[in-house]
Formats: sequence, structure tokens, C-alpha cells
Amino acid sequence: MNIDAFIEADDRTPAFHCKYYHDPERWNEASPKIKSEINALPWSDYIKYLSEDGTLSTGLNALPNDAGGLYLFFIQGQTLPSSEMYLAYVGRALYTDSENIQKRVRRYLWESTYIKGRPKIKRLFRHWKNYLYVKFCYTKDNKLIEDGEKTIIRAILPPFNSDLPDKIEYKDPIKAF
Repeated sequence: MNIDAFIEADDRTPAFHCKYYHDPERWNEASPKIKSEINALPWSDYIKYLSEDGTLSTGLNALPNDAGGLYLFFIQGQTLPSSEMYLAYVGRALYTDSENIQKRVRRYLWESTYIKGRPKIKRLFRHWKNYLYVKFCYTKDNKLIEDGEKTIIRAILPPFNSDLPDKIEYKDPIKAF
């Protein structure tokens, strides 16, 4: 049976559809300086977002409360868990007197339940909350945080980010065949 026919005939599968873009050219076109700075940041390992009981994982305690940073939400596939990590969302937490990366990342569970709006975040948590992992880096350099988020979003277009941080110039598609 053709996979597309199966998906069209199944009521449940389309709800779990996520678009994935990978355009290495956009990353290659980014400023070498910002790419170098992003890669030099202290990136964490993957941390499971929720515990088995649905509360925030104690692993999130590794997020610093004295810095801002970038964070990435990944969906961990279950078929081949060591091979399936899908980048779902890129976010940032600026470092201010009232904000830090630990506070910001912890708020997503609450926002996905109680905040009106943010339909993509609600969908991410409705379907994949038990399979979400976070990877983060931290810094107090708010300009690097802002520029880093823009650069990563431009290069990947994560499916659960709603807004492009800056206008992107799109090129006409080139036919493959």
C-alpha cells in the first residue's frame, strides 16, 4: 500500500504531521561570527522536559537561574529513540532582573495549558509532551541571544515557531527533475 494512501485513510495520523525544513544554504549564508559564537556556547545534553507523572523533570534544575540563553525543544521519536530527534521549537530567554532561562523554559507547561493563543505550543504539548526534550545554552549576552535565535530559526524554520524573527528573502524553488 502507498504510504500517502494510508495516511489519507487514517483519521489519527495527520494530527501528528510536522513539516521539516533543512536548507543548509540559509545556515551557510549566516554571519560566520554569529555561527562561531553560537557553536562556542556551552550547550547542554538533552534533558527530558516532563517526568513520568507529568510534572517538570528534575533535569530542568540544570538550567541556570543567573543567565539567559537559547533553548531548543526536540520531539524524541519512539521507534528508534537513539536516532529520532526532531527539532520542534527554538526559543530565547533574555537575561534581566526578572527573567532567566530556567524561568522561561519552565513556563511552557503552564502556558500550554492556561494561556489563550499560542496554538502551535498547545499542539506541541497536546501531542508530544511526554516525548519532549530540551537542549540549551546559556549566556548573559542578550545581543548574542537575540542574534542566535534569529539565525537558528532562519536556518531551520522549526514547525512550532510561529514568527520569523526578521524578514527572510526567499528564492524561487529550483526543480529537482
